[in-house]
Amino acid sequence: MQLALTGDTIDAQEAYRIGLVNKVVPLPELMPSAEAIARSIIQNGPHIGKIVKESILGSLNTPIDQGMRMAALLYDVQTS
Repeated sequence: MQLALTGDTIDAQEAYRIGLVNKVVPLPELMPSAEAIARSIIQNGPHIGKIVKESILGSLNTPIDQGMRMAALLYDVQTS
């Protein structure tokens, strides 16, 4: 929120340190790294991606127990 409101900029290492990004790689490794992540996501299939996104976005403002129940319900619905 602070970055968004102040317009401050940070470098990749700081973004990694504060958890804004998951990984920092040298520029020549950027596309191969992104493609490897994409292949890993694709291997899970489209239904799993949808379940994960829905459960995360749907449970952002709920207590953890409700979020876990939502994830379980979405999984059951998608795999039935």
